[in-house]
Amino acid sequence: MILLDADRSQRIVVLPENRLWCEQRNGGGSVCRLESLPGVVESSFVRLSPGRSLDPDSRDLEIFVLEGCLEVGGRVWPAGSYLRIAGESGLSVLAGEPSLFFLKAGTFPEDDRRSAGRETAGVRFSPGLVPGLSVLPLFSGGTANTALVRWEPGTVFQPHRHFGGEEILVISGTFEDEHGSYPAGSWYRAPHMSRHHPFSREGCLIFVKTGHLQDASAA
Repeated sequence: MILLDADRSQRIVVLPENRLWCEQRNGGGSVCRLESLPGVVESSFVRLSPGRSLDPDSRDLEIFVLEGCLEVGGRVWPAGSYLRIAGESGLSVLAGEPSLFFLKAGTFPEDDRRSAGRETAGVRFSPGLVPGLSVLPLFSGGTANTALVRWEPGTVFQPHRHFGGEEILVISGTFEDEHGSYPAGSWYRAPHMSRHHPFSREGCLIFVKTGHLQDASAA
């Protein structure tokens, strides 16, 4: 597997217009790779045609469904669902309709191999640290946290650093900081102890992972 944006000390941004899509070998969809660290983690956007599944793989999977729905273990997970699937579970991931999802495939920590799943549509968010910010936790383990964060229009957060780095997928609206503007569909990765001053004039919903980049072996 070819290395792609493997230096986690670097800040990486992929805007929607810069996505590069490749057809999958089985002809059942396409993939846009964002980062690839062989033996550690591969992050990508994946499109699957109805009735098609991910290639069989023993890696651990973390998924956020953006469009359509996925069938996993006999259950249908609609857009807005978060899934964490341990490789040893033997579960397959099948598209019930044309589907787009964010995928992280790699290795979960040996001391936390929990599988999990959560639908987020219609779920109440909790108030955040500043007015206009609300949070829906999805998963926590060790120093790593995964959540959805909603920013109301005009919300400004305080400048801060991220121990263990930060990874953001913009689901809707536009997320911003002093480094740039990130419309829906943008993905970025900021390194351990990176600093920024985020805000959103338009408002946005983002999928966020923090605390997982201080160790290059962390997924």
